[in-house]
Amino acid sequence: MRIVGWGLMLFLNRPYLGRSYCLESEMKGAYFEPYLNTEIVMFRMQKPTSPRFSSVFGFVILAMSVWIVGCQGQDGGQDVRKTIRFQDVNRFVHVHVPEGYKPGSKVPLVMAFHGAGDTGGGFQKHSGLDNTADKYGFIVAYPSANGFNWAEGCNCNRPDLDGVDDIGFTDAVLSTLNESYSIDPNRMFAVGFSQGGLFAQRVACERSGTYAAFSTVAAMISEPLSRVCWPAQPVRMMMINGTSDSILPYAGIPSGSFATKSVAETIAMWGDRNECSDQTTTTKIAGNPTYQRDTIGCKQGGQVRLIEIVQGQHEWPRGTPDAPKLLMSFFGLSN
Repeated sequence: MRIVGWGLMLFLNRPYLGRSYCLESEMKGAYFEPYLNTEIVMFRMQKPTSPRFSSVFGFVILAMSVWIVGCQGQDGGQDVRKTIRFQDVNRFVHVHVPEGYKPGSKVPLVMAFHGAGDTGGGFQKHSGLDNTADKYGFIVAYPSANGFNWAEGCNCNRPDLDGVDDIGFTDAVLSTLNESYSIDPNRMFAVGFSQGGLFAQRVACERSGTYAAFSTVAAMISEPLSRVCWPAQPVRMMMINGTSDSILPYAGIPSGSFATKSVAETIAMWGDRNECSDQTTTTKIAGNPTYQRDTIGCKQGGQVRLIEIVQGQHEWPRGTPDAPKLLMSFFGLSN
């Protein structure tokens, strides 16, 4: 019934979807299915922002104790689905714990934000990050948005307008993971695809001291967010963008409710926030062709990199170039 309901929303209530033009493209790889392997986590209750978020199951969830059932991941590690009660709503995060993880031994964490219309579980299936986590020994967390979109900070989509606190939710995810696993606080990273990338840009603006580096794939920063983005600390940011992206165009969306900066403008903004020079170095890397453009002369702790995929589409690239490999290199997890 939920799938039918969401289908009706798509056609009858398009404003609910926010950046709904992304939905068809980003639904590839998404899935909806019941789960038997799950963890219920009670997080500090906050005042609900809208009656739409009230759930008839709230009392039942509050009465349940915390319980954990893990399952073997397809790639050799362990997969756990956690439920976090936040803003009086059940929120979900899929977690992949790498093969060979030893409690008490601190490991890196990668927080991965899915695109519009997808779920954390859907992104987990098609991102290729689980295999990479098993190879290099880090935990991956795949939170799910509350509905079709993240509250990206543009005040243009339904989550923003309804007061959904997705920054607070990601903080809650981190708190929950730190209670369950030995996370290295100096090696926490965030990446987002498409609308999840727009949200990851917001995370970089507001949580520069929490994560060691950020990356966005097929995304840039929204116009409204760019005007208020003044991170407290230098930011390490890598953007991966295709020049032929027809969903979130390389040249940006210059006007309207969903206006964004262009890729070049977003890179320039991060250069400005990191007090970088105007100079860049360009290296041709394997791909389509693909160019790595690094802004130089940034203040200590800051770094700005663009991976430009010539004629690349709106996609999470696998193969040549390969998003997980590019992330590992930038995050310093493949050393």
